Amino acid sequence: MNDLLKIRNAVIVGMVPALLEGLLIYSVEPQTSLWVIARSVLAWFGFGFVVYLIDKGQKVMLHSVLLTVLLCLPWYIAETVGTGTPEHLAPLVVASVAMGAIIGLVCRQLSLKV
Repeated sequence: MNDLLKIRNAVIVGMVPALLEGLLIYSVEPQTSLWVIARSVLAWFGFGFVVYLIDKGQKVMLHSVLLTVLLCLPWYIAETVGTGTPEHLAPLVVASVAMGAIIGLVCRQLSLKV
């Protein structure tokens, strides 16, 4: 696969969770600051982009979920320990696993079309 196609696919994979996250935040809390939405959208774009580009040879779904959870570790710490709300950890992990699965599905679809 040439580099340009790989970058294009990484952008597509990054855009899917980014758009889902932006729509989710806006639909649940429309008065949320645009900076908060932008931060989440950029984070999820980056996660999808990086997960697609890092190919470890494992099964795509397992690789996507594990890498997404690992990339989110600093976020887990900041949002639970940093704010004193450890009860937010489980929902954050579940959301990361779900987004990792979505990233994996998109990665799998794009690799089938190559």
